[in-house]
Amino acid sequence: MENGLRHASSRVWVTARIQPQGVVIDVLDDGPGFDPAEVDRVFEAGVTSGNGHGLGLAVVRRLAASAGVAVRAIADGHGRVEVTFPTP
Repeated sequence: MENGLRHASSRVWVTARIQPQGVVIDVLDDGPGFDPAEVDRVFEAGVTSGNGHGLGLAVVRRLAASAGVAVRAIADGHGRVEVTFPTP
């Protein structure tokens, strides 16, 4: 959420949907989004497109993985991160 607020032009949306693999939460902002060539690297410590330290998404992915939760960035023209909580 914090990254979305920092990179948004004006809005951040949070949506949830139920999928066969679990509950999927999307955090979407109306900012420039992820570069398709860099979408996998945004979760590496130190990688940033702004003036931060590039630790936020790296920490998110590590914590999520330890809880069995999947996190991915999507390059679709906006800032979009998808978090999938598995069905028990």
